[in-house]
Amino acid sequence: MNGIDLSTSTSGASGASGASGASGGDARSAARGRGAAIAIVAVLVLAGLPFVMPAYQTFQMTGVMSYAVAALGLNLITGYVGQVSLGHNAFFAIGSYAAALAMTKMGLGYAGAVLFAGAVSFVAGVMVGYPAKRLRGLYLALITLILAVSVVPMIKHFSSHTGGAAGLLVDKPAPPAWFGLGQDAWIYYLVLVFTMLAFWLIRNFVGGSTGRALAGIREGELAASSMGIDVNRLKVIVFGVGAMLAGLGGALATFTVGFIGPDSFTLMLSIGFLAAIVVGGLGTIWGAIVAGLFLQFVPSYASDLGQALSGAVYGGILILCMFLMPKGVVGSMMNLISRRRQAKGGTHPSTSKEEP
Repeated sequence: MNGIDLSTSTSGASGASGASGASGGDARSAARGRGAAIAIVAVLVLAGLPFVMPAYQTFQMTGVMSYAVAALGLNLITGYVGQVSLGHNAFFAIGSYAAALAMTKMGLGYAGAVLFAGAVSFVAGVMVGYPAKRLRGLYLALITLILAVSVVPMIKHFSSHTGGAAGLLVDKPAPPAWFGLGQDAWIYYLVLVFTMLAFWLIRNFVGGSTGRALAGIREGELAASSMGIDVNRLKVIVFGVGAMLAGLGGALATFTVGFIGPDSFTLMLSIGFLAAIVVGGLGTIWGAIVAGLFLQFVPSYASDLGQALSGAVYGGILILCMFLMPKGVVGSMMNLISRRRQAKGGTHPSTSKEEP
């Protein structure tokens, strides 16, 4: 009798566990489906913007996407791995000048120059990340700070290649004859293609086991290493990929504006990137879009109030974000949606959490 009862309870528990697993799998599949649907709608909306916006606003949105690609790289380094880097302006500058020189000196086309800039920035990121792979926190921040403050003097020193303080003029991509929306719209679509590719690649990179390994490194390198994760190797790769995205963003921004100069790559740019990803949401892919909006519009509006007040505006936004949205705009929205679904359906947090 006891044997029959034990068997029955075991099979019941097994069935409940199977049902729970199936329910969790269905919830995750539904979350992925919703994420894909949102992404498709977002792409359609972005593709239609040049038809309804003036040329200058189209130019601004192109700048948003360029900054978003670069911010995605810093979010990968800081948000996913927990490495505080203050040298993102250097990789942004490397990508900008590499793309410009690839066109003027090497004769590459626009797409080839952007890819070349990404490759050069990746190599530079690996070269910086390899000796700094054992550093963390304040020590890594200090090393990258040296890189951040040295980029402008280096640009001015190699003036025969970079144009020095005067900068370089870069030809913008000209639209083909069949394209009827103007040059700003053509550049917008070119940048949109690279932006979509960058976000798709990083979404796949942080998905699955790689994303869990990055989270493990962020929470505790010793524990991650004890679980068989090659912490140093993964940190170097992430630093290289983050630098590559910064270089891609810099190249896209160069072709958007048509000019580059050393004053565009000061330490304030790195601080702006760091502030932007905090506002957008650390460890969230779509937070980079919010970061791009922040970098494109907040400095211009802050300068309208006065050059002396621009830093106060940055600080005020960060303070408000830390109090009202401690996980950033996207992270706080994801938590709010997750709590509402739990309240309605009584689901477990792990099964109702949205994809980042």
